[in-house]
Amino acid sequence: MTKYSKIQNILQDLKNKSAADLRIDNARIADVFGGEFFQGSLCVHKGHIVGFDPNMTANAVVDAENAYLLPLFLDAHVHIESSMLSPEKFAELVIPFGTGTVIADPHEIANVKGMDGIRYMIESAKQSLLDVKFMLPSCVPALPFEDSGARLCALDLSELMQDENICGLGEMMNVPGVLAGDEGVLDKLALAANAGKMIDGHAPMLAGAALDTYCLAGVQTDHECTTPEEAKDRMRRGMYVLLREGSAAHDVVNLLPAVNSRNLSQCLFCTDDKQCADILRRGHISSNVALAVSRGIAPIDAVRMASINTAKAYGIKHKGALAPGYEASFMLVNDMEACRPHAVYVKGELAAKDGKFLAQTKKEYNPKLEQLSHIVLDSMQALLPENLNLPVPSGKARVIRVLPHSLLTKCEIMDVKTDENGNFDFAANKGFIKLAVVERHKKTGKTGIGLLHPEYGLKNGAIATSTSHDSHNLVAAGDNDEDILFALQEAEKMGGGIVMVCKGEIIAALPLPVGGIMSTDSPEHVANALDRLYDTAKNHFQIWDMADAFMTLSFLALPVIPDIKLTPQGLFNVQTFSFTDIDAENN
Repeated sequence: MTKYSKIQNILQDLKNKSAADLRIDNARIADVFGGEFFQGSLCVHKGHIVGFDPNMTANAVVDAENAYLLPLFLDAHVHIESSMLSPEKFAELVIPFGTGTVIADPHEIANVKGMDGIRYMIESAKQSLLDVKFMLPSCVPALPFEDSGARLCALDLSELMQDENICGLGEMMNVPGVLAGDEGVLDKLALAANAGKMIDGHAPMLAGAALDTYCLAGVQTDHECTTPEEAKDRMRRGMYVLLREGSAAHDVVNLLPAVNSRNLSQCLFCTDDKQCADILRRGHISSNVALAVSRGIAPIDAVRMASINTAKAYGIKHKGALAPGYEASFMLVNDMEACRPHAVYVKGELAAKDGKFLAQTKKEYNPKLEQLSHIVLDSMQALLPENLNLPVPSGKARVIRVLPHSLLTKCEIMDVKTDENGNFDFAANKGFIKLAVVERHKKTGKTGIGLLHPEYGLKNGAIATSTSHDSHNLVAAGDNDEDILFALQEAEKMGGGIVMVCKGEIIAALPLPVGGIMSTDSPEHVANALDRLYDTAKNHFQIWDMADAFMTLSFLALPVIPDIKLTPQGLFNVQTFSFTDIDAENN
């Protein structure tokens, strides 16, 4: 049965004056085309909106009591893995907040398990009511020298590019490769362009002629803008700007001054990386909308940025609006400033009420793919205490400083004291935090060691996590070598996740057995465990409240966001695009 035959059946029912399935009365209906709310009724039949006739007979009638009736929101760019939930569990989390569709880039699991990881995400998503569209990861690994668990070329991606659930090519982080005309990069861009599909960007601080070239290569979006000037720069080049509100990166408020009535259609909302506990507290795309409204954006414009703008940008038909022929996926909201739906309908059926998910998750895995739900952490090569030594013979070190509520970092030159062998000495450098990134996919034993600015504040132990963007090697930070080593070992024993230790004892932990980055437990279970970890981070480790204790840590290993990051191969200067020595008098 084709999609059109379903519409034909609906038309036949209406011709025969059959009762509609559902009618919502007395609602303030969002007109995302005309940019206003209007008072009226909405009629639904067989999962589709059929009109606004208040006199249409319906099998069920709901009085909206003057609530706002909004189309379900679309997230223009998200890494589901960052929620720490499998796709089907992620759906249970976000649908009650009014999200009906997400554009997901599965490059996290792809960096762990390649195409098998992507197929797992697609299969898991099919078990849920959430409409998950995918962008095929463009940078696995993020950069050619990265130590990831897989490498994907254009030929690998071509297997899935024509799939109806694939919207295009995911964020092109390899900006130098685009600018240099790297053949492998151009092959991926051409793959998406020839299929007539979207190409997402990732270009923090790119400007001028370099940005022109980046756009010329076919890149159509960017979610890495942090200033209004960057946003305007991209929009005047025809790009879509994705205003991001994640767990570590809070950009919506900063970018709103760039939004006006003339460029509104180029503005979309996304979350990018947002943990499940954060979503439960603040909402999903609903949080972006509430923030925008609180800063003076008209409610209907905020709704447009969260719905029809994204649907049009990514070519998603019959979603993002309330009009005849559109999917009957909508929500009722009493207060646009809070934007917390009290009823969520998916294809005409009540899916969530008062924040509670009501529908049942399907379990119909392809038998050949079900085993992928058991992707486990790869073992790392055994570490020795000497692997954590950090030579700084000059006594001047390049130190990573985390910027408040940002994924950006700064490189600062700081004086440090060393032992008789010229190695960084914890006892003589109170407040400094040592950072370790350990390759865990191929047992190479590669270990990068660096220093975090004391401002980060980690005291009384160490934290290790197998979630580290994008290669997802093991990352640990701590104020002594013994606990750092112990935390790394325990994270591996646990099969992946987050481990917090003090004086050789585990004081808090969250297992993430799916690739070391996701759980198949309920959102509430994972969120409660995360809350305990955050309490420990604040009260025991005294981590800076201007940084997300775990999301920030996981991004310190991603060498595509300025200024300076740490990989298993060492300290990387994103500005010069080269490795650099921890000792400031070298390089």
